[in-house]
Amino acid sequence: MPEYVGEKIRSIPEFRVKYKDIYHMRNLYVMLHEYLLEEGFLDTKGDHEEIEKLYMEKMVQKGLHRGGKEMWIWWRLLKKPEGKYSGYFLNHLDIDFHMMYTQDTEIVHQGKKLKVQMGEIDMLFRPWIEADWQGKWKDHWLLKHFKHLYNERIMVAELDKREKELWRESYRVQGQVKKFLDMRQFMPVPEPFTPALYGHEG
Repeated sequence: MPEYVGEKIRSIPEFRVKYKDIYHMRNLYVMLHEYLLEEGFLDTKGDHEEIEKLYMEKMVQKGLHRGGKEMWIWWRLLKKPEGKYSGYFLNHLDIDFHMMYTQDTEIVHQGKKLKVQMGEIDMLFRPWIEADWQGKWKDHWLLKHFKHLYNERIMVAELDKREKELWRESYRVQGQVKKFLDMRQFMPVPEPFTPALYGHEG
């Protein structure tokens, strides 16, 4: 898949998850990575290997503030929607992680010692829709003159429908993160058919 040759035609207002407590960074990372793969979100090459566009970390001395590690991670995902216009519209989901004051610690969970992290997480979700993602209209001698009319007049109802679908999909992703971090959710997340790996925890 080409990387952003089309036009950003719709942007859904960004939303975020903020969390401050103990968490397991690796498990959060793997859970979200696998969930997005199951939902069909891919990278610009059409697989799931290069969704991470930035990973940066720095250690901060305790004298400056609370100390610990600060990390930035950027994921850039896209998904080809189903239906008649899948060759024209492309859904995008940008996820930015910002971890602050992160320090390793140990807890006892179900009688076992676990290495976990303690700190703050700020996750930002930005869904948007790209039109003419293959660049066929942009490079066509005739169609490029009608592209604006096509997007703004003819495809309005289709875009509205796709915007709602992407909004629901993105909110489900946010719901999975909140469920993992045991936070309040504003949309129901369906329970799995199989029992939890380590049994039910009340």
